[in-house]
Amino acid sequence: MKSLLLSLGAGLVAGLPSQHNAPRAPDELPTFGLANITKIDLADTSSLKGRALSGPFMGVDFPDPSIIWGDGSWKAYATSSNGKVIPVATSSDTLSWTLSSTDALPNPGSWVDPNDKGIWAPDVQKNDAGTYVMYYTAHQNGGSHCIGVATSTTAIGPFTPQSNPLICDTSGGGVIDASGYDDGTDRWILWKVDGNSLGGATTCQGGTPSGSYKSTPIKIQKMARDAITLQGSAKTILDNEGASNNGVVEAPALYKIGNGNYVLFYSAHCYSSDDYDVEYAFSSTIDGSYTNRGILIRTVDNKSVYGPGGLDIDPNGKNVVFHGRLAANQGNAKRELYSAQLTISGKSISGV
Repeated sequence: MKSLLLSLGAGLVAGLPSQHNAPRAPDELPTFGLANITKIDLADTSSLKGRALSGPFMGVDFPDPSIIWGDGSWKAYATSSNGKVIPVATSSDTLSWTLSSTDALPNPGSWVDPNDKGIWAPDVQKNDAGTYVMYYTAHQNGGSHCIGVATSTTAIGPFTPQSNPLICDTSGGGVIDASGYDDGTDRWILWKVDGNSLGGATTCQGGTPSGSYKSTPIKIQKMARDAITLQGSAKTILDNEGASNNGVVEAPALYKIGNGNYVLFYSAHCYSSDDYDVEYAFSSTIDGSYTNRGILIRTVDNKSVYGPGGLDIDPNGKNVVFHGRLAANQGNAKRELYSAQLTISGKSISGV
């Protein structure tokens, strides 16, 4: 469900963990990067050593995108925008996208606060029975943000919500940004505990920041093969590092790389800031501690995309989508859709 283009020339270094997730020496680190992330003429690709990246598309707000191949084409879903609870776009190749007239989730569910129908960061899986399962974030009646589940027989929807939320954590500040993953044996769900909503030192809240940074852990939990039923208990796999990322990590997306390790893509800093970026970390086990953090793309890389974030990767590890703004210092501007293809170079990692 995600795709991303990495250039060999503009790569940033990150590390693979040992069996115990200890930091690796610099000469053992793989290289990630992004290239060509601008609205440019892609006819001349002679200077590219990786695959071409495309976007922005459609000229509309399309934040927090996720991607899946379903019913004969690519589908991308986004946070509430364009007059839809969950807008959906379609593509034959991820290089061009068309905004659909369909609202993928016209009814977010009876548990959702009717006065706050903004639905965030949808993610769609296809379970073993062929049913499409959508995870999404909504504000619960009388509570905080929770993660809900909806199902459909088609990828484009409309999806039908379950009567109750799947995951809530009021004491932690709520939960957002759910993402599913299938390792071939087990299914998993990841999410962010929205601790920065409780205030503290984070710069991504109203008022004057004060006190300490709140925990914003990214958690993972096993699911049944129906992609709906939780199993076992949740584990924390990553948290913010305080001032160095403004007390925020969110928008997790998981992929298993060729050497058996797992890479976790996530966004850090405040979503409305030009510091917002896409980062990554590694673990030798799917639910272990993710270490050796690196930065994939950020505003200061001069790729003509500002505040890039919300990356999602397809199950094959080739295609990614993410959002970004078109100009600096415009935190409330449209977050437009970009796509790319992922390449990975470095020791013990095979490129695609």
